[in-house]
Amino acid sequence: MRNADKILNANGNYVIPGLIDSHVHFRDPGMEHKEDFLTGSKAAAAGGVTTVLDMPNTKPPCITVKALERKRQIAAKKSVVNYGFHFGATLDNLNELEEVDNIASVKVYMGSSTGDLLVDDDGALFEIFSKAKICTLHAESEPLIKHFTEKYHDYKVADVHCDIRTNMVAAEAVSRALTLAKYTGVKLYFAHTSTKDELDLLAGRRAFVEVTPHHLFLSEKDMSRLDNFGKMNPPLRSKKDMEALWNGIKVGAVHTIATDHAPHTIAEKQKDYWNAPSGVPGVETMLPLLLNEVNNGNLSLTKVVELTSINPAKIFGIKNKGFIKEGFDADLTIIDLNMVKRVNNDELFTKCKWSPFHGWKLQGWPVTTIVNGNVVFHDGEVNERYHGKEVQFKDVKEE
Repeated sequence: MRNADKILNANGNYVIPGLIDSHVHFRDPGMEHKEDFLTGSKAAAAGGVTTVLDMPNTKPPCITVKALERKRQIAAKKSVVNYGFHFGATLDNLNELEEVDNIASVKVYMGSSTGDLLVDDDGALFEIFSKAKICTLHAESEPLIKHFTEKYHDYKVADVHCDIRTNMVAAEAVSRALTLAKYTGVKLYFAHTSTKDELDLLAGRRAFVEVTPHHLFLSEKDMSRLDNFGKMNPPLRSKKDMEALWNGIKVGAVHTIATDHAPHTIAEKQKDYWNAPSGVPGVETMLPLLLNEVNNGNLSLTKVVELTSINPAKIFGIKNKGFIKEGFDADLTIIDLNMVKRVNNDELFTKCKWSPFHGWKLQGWPVTTIVNGNVVFHDGEVNERYHGKEVQFKDVKEE
């Protein structure tokens, strides 16, 4: 046993690899009123997450080497957990894709969402796929989104979001991306997969599938209750789609669970449907939701670790992460499977201070989060003095 400055008693709880959330939007720089790397990383630590991979749709967007370097400096000064970055693709930044280094993936928005990073031209998409080793896709068909937006433009309720971004909108984009990828050799990582249609298309294909907690635990029927607080891209789906996602987890067709943590202020969400932004926070509640399912007998703890630690590390080639073993970084999460607590907006660390799961009673919570051997979260408190490190990526090998 090696000498240690401090011994932490886990008190009969479980110790698992620190979670890797491969899909967060910490809004920094440019939208710090919604979230920043300090508040977002504190929320991550409270949720048992030791590494986050941040998306590029900030202001300015992370689509140049210069913008990425600025974001690196911001994260290094603020983040209490480890961090890495996805790099944004546009219609005209192919030269930047050749110069950028140490990124998780190239992020492509095939459908419009927060920010202005839309790539709706198949020729540009082909060239991006030709240069990238791995692309993370927001797979929604922009022409179909435009069509249904015009069709339903007189509707004023948030429920219409599910009709504008239908299952077909996602399926068409997935099918097109798979066709282009076949001729380029790029690896595809499909973010926030939400429908049975997508899973059917992706079955047996050379691609990775991510699902989110909000698509696993909420359905389109929740829209009448949540209103714009349930508005996200892609939207909430049917019970049939939810069941397909859970079955995908069971049979191994789903490779990761990530949050798509996309905070907006309460005031922004209270605007009318057409002006309220899409997105919900989630980095703080993912693990408790999953542990509650472990306690309910619907999910094994081994599967949780596989989907939230092991697989993200393997897929994106994150060095020394995802496992508890000699030679790997001491990123650890201690969980109490017996702890019962309600999700409470007032207790959240995220700056937006709301959750679509507010009031949910869950059994199983992280009690301690250790980042690089340092206790960052313990008994409800976050150590803001500690700064996480940028993760390093190795070449992604064939899986």
